[in-house]
Amino acid sequence: MSEPPKIDPARHAVFLDFDGTLAEFVDDPDAVRLPDGTFEPLDRLREACDDAICIVSGRKIADLDRFLSPMRFAAAGVHGLERRIEPGGSVERLITPEALDPLRDALAPVIEGNPRLKLEDKGLALVLHFRTAPDLQGLAQSAMDRAAEGRDDLVVMHGDMIAEVHPAGMDKGQALDAMMERAPFKGRVPIYVGDDTTDEFALKVVRDRGGISVKVGEKESVAAYRLPHVAAVHRWIAASLAERNEA
Repeated sequence: MSEPPKIDPARHAVFLDFDGTLAEFVDDPDAVRLPDGTFEPLDRLREACDDAICIVSGRKIADLDRFLSPMRFAAAGVHGLERRIEPGGSVERLITPEALDPLRDALAPVIEGNPRLKLEDKGLALVLHFRTAPDLQGLAQSAMDRAAEGRDDLVVMHGDMIAEVHPAGMDKGQALDAMMERAPFKGRVPIYVGDDTTDEFALKVVRDRGGISVKVGEKESVAAYRLPHVAAVHRWIAASLAERNEA
């Protein structure tokens, strides 16, 4: 797969994954940060696109705002269970956190007995991290599968060093589809950039819509284009802005 064409802010709607796309993975998910020098180009892209740029993540929107502060973007958090259409707008939530209380109870003894595992409670989703304990991958994945067993309203996803559970009927692709029906995204050609298994839903939706689907890294993908790593994503954004200035 080749490098993607440059972003055209006048006609594209840009959807960007966060971890592994805009920011490198780190052992502590709360310690993540954007590379130096990338805040200003990202904010310039938002302005050039008339706010038609959205951060799509498994993280909560509140966490994305903290990592990206002082910038604010439209966002689809927790795989679309949280949505904010405008950078300064309110957050819409599709469920309540109480639906996951039985899973919190089921996972508590697993975490207590294996302190190298980290449970990230997003309210609308639960994520079991084993990045610092790769030898516990099987335990983490089976524990999450057992906790969600018999719950047709929930779905378990095994991503990059995580096992995650969230309500069924929502993924990054469905979130993107919903965002594309509303201003400022409606009528534009979508671009999606993501690195993880959970991004494949959105990459497929973008391909089906005739947009630009971009996989970050070497994993197998339905994407039509590829960028090798986080630094390449930011170079591509900067190059798109430079090409616009020269036009």
